[in-house]
Amino acid sequence: MSNVTVNLAEPKVMRHLIKLQQYNGTGSLDTFLTKFQRMVTYQQWDDEDMFYYLCPRLKGAVGQVLLDIGPRATTIDIVHLLQTRFGTQLQAEHFKAEMLHARRRAPGDST
Repeated sequence: MSNVTVNLAEPKVMRHLIKLQQYNGTGSLDTFLTKFQRMVTYQQWDDEDMFYYLCPRLKGAVGQVLLDIGPRATTIDIVHLLQTRFGTQLQAEHFKAEMLHARRRAPGDST
């Protein structure tokens, strides 16, 4: 008798796939990741599903993360690098720098 492995695990529930907009770094990363996490929960995705859905959603400079992260990256690795490069803290610092650059000194300002 041959050894036959039967997968008795329940098949994944296939639900209507809602297309998540691409992220190119110009909008809120937190909003994008919240939408992505809700889709993950709804679709009941595992890490492999998350990885292969997230990667094509990253465009432009954000897509560079995929080249920088290496071949053994997980979804968690990608999200962490996205938060480091494009997250709220970085956006706040960038905004502050833009505001300081754009600020005109008033007469009598020493700074």
